[in-house]
Amino acid sequence: MSRQPEAAAAGPAGVRRDAAPARRARGAGGEGSPAPSDAQAGTQTLERALQLLKVFHGNPSPLTHAELVRRTGYSKASVSRLVSTLLALGYLDRAADGVRVQIGVRGLRPGRQYLANSPLPRIARPVMQAFADRYDMSVGLAMADQLDMIYVQYCNGRTIATLRLGVGRAVPMALSAIGRAYVWAQPPEARQRLLFGIWKRSGAHGPQVVAKMERAFHDLDAHGYCVAAGEYQRDTFAISVPLSVGDPPVAMGLNCSAVGPLTDRSRIRDELAPALVKTARTLARELEDVDSTLF
Repeated sequence: MSRQPEAAAAGPAGVRRDAAPARRARGAGGEGSPAPSDAQAGTQTLERALQLLKVFHGNPSPLTHAELVRRTGYSKASVSRLVSTLLALGYLDRAADGVRVQIGVRGLRPGRQYLANSPLPRIARPVMQAFADRYDMSVGLAMADQLDMIYVQYCNGRTIATLRLGVGRAVPMALSAIGRAYVWAQPPEARQRLLFGIWKRSGAHGPQVVAKMERAFHDLDAHGYCVAAGEYQRDTFAISVPLSVGDPPVAMGLNCSAVGPLTDRSRIRDELAPALVKTARTLARELEDVDSTLF
């Protein structure tokens, strides 16, 4: 059984140090902290509202209040207040059944503005689409958001079955090859903080989840890529590599994936993984002089 990771423990060899580390999440003040000001309370409310909206990134289907309570960990009263406010502002809409809620038009605007203003999706798309067309697979580029990875560009092959993923969708670091590749590439202290957070989020399954991530780290140490099959979505597989893009460099993950059983390991080793590594290097080269604050 894996031991619970310690926040300051050193990670295994092979960690890349050329990219910005994972951002540390802000925590609430402990016992004895001064009472929050009105401005601090407003900031906390905003953070909670954004966290609730984030639930829909990985699941575009309408959700009930009970599902939002379970996924956010907020109280029923807090979820009810936040949903009422977000409905009034247009960031959420009522579903057709009048009970569940879903992302509203205003909730989609930030993503559309990102696609319109960021140079990253525009520059990355032709490079990624070339891989997707050649191997008839989906190709995704994702950056970290706390303990999730959010796709900032996503390309499909011409005939591939849908993976129900796309730009703006979130996948857990713990259950995805792209998340494991990202965590592996972090400096040791940042990597251990992420593993500690993943352990806590996973509850009783923490030891097994972290053990799977550590096995992926061994593959990344040995081969430079990792593979996941049927973990986040059934009957799918993905191959992932880490990369750093922009100036200053920002750590991200790149994957290729498909619906169906895991393809032959020799094809992964000899064809797909080397091509994905080459694509990652091309992306890094195309984006090396781009201001990463625009990402």
